[in-house]
Amino acid sequence: MCRCPNMNPFGVLFVFVFSSIIWAQGKESSAINKLKESGGIISSADSGGWRIEFQLKGRDLRDEGLEPAQDLKDVRLLNLRDTKITSAGIKHIEGMKNLRRLHLERTQVDDACIDYLTGLEQLEYLNLYSTKITDKGLEKLKALRNLKQLFVWQTGVTDDGVQKLAKELPKLKIVRGVDLNKIIAQKKPPPRPSEDLKWIASTGEIPPRSISGDNTTIIFHNQMKQKVKIYWVEYNGRLKLYGEIVPGGTREQNTYSTASWLVTDMEDTYLGYFRTSTKVGKALIPKI
Repeated sequence: MCRCPNMNPFGVLFVFVFSSIIWAQGKESSAINKLKESGGIISSADSGGWRIEFQLKGRDLRDEGLEPAQDLKDVRLLNLRDTKITSAGIKHIEGMKNLRRLHLERTQVDDACIDYLTGLEQLEYLNLYSTKITDKGLEKLKALRNLKQLFVWQTGVTDDGVQKLAKELPKLKIVRGVDLNKIIAQKKPPPRPSEDLKWIASTGEIPPRSISGDNTTIIFHNQMKQKVKIYWVEYNGRLKLYGEIVPGGTREQNTYSTASWLVTDMEDTYLGYFRTSTKVGKALIPKI
């Protein structure tokens, strides 16, 4: 008769749990690699978890390209702005229970996508600008009790739909943009609010990475006696060259709020950087 050694049930449990962790980590790593192949930028969120953003080469993302995101459960920010995602692709994110911020502006989503969002109870920010959302989809958002900001410019949403949702979620700020029919004609538009950005001298390290935010502008003015380069610090911390500015020259650059812009000399020695806000930033590069 064969006698099998006694198995320690705790040992069996440990092996099972350890194996499950290794399997989950491998699955997550594979998902990250696939998203990067589709142009995704994956980084750690400040509050923990993941940030997934599709910028520049990621604009061609389609529904099937988002499928690997299902294996990343602790996603805090997902930016699909300007991609080719439709409501069919949003089903891949309905398991992201820790998601706080979701950018869907200028995508092809419609009311059907809201069914996949009603379970995202931690969602605080949702941008649906220039999508096909109507009052029918808006009404379903009342399930998101933690929602603080909602953008519905250029959609099929009406005043009546907004008022109904506002009653359900009184703490929610709903931004509908500007009604051009109610604006009194002016000779000149009011100036955009601006501010002088602080010049932060370099310590030799790459500045803090940029964080995706609202559209804004930064205006550089080079007071140095030498030509300089300007680099945008990408969301993953890498540097992207945007141009050169001659002595006394200026450059106006579209950007996002909470972005970092590094200034170097022509040999790429770090000189200093600026950090943007929602206002138009005046970036005065000082005489060093």
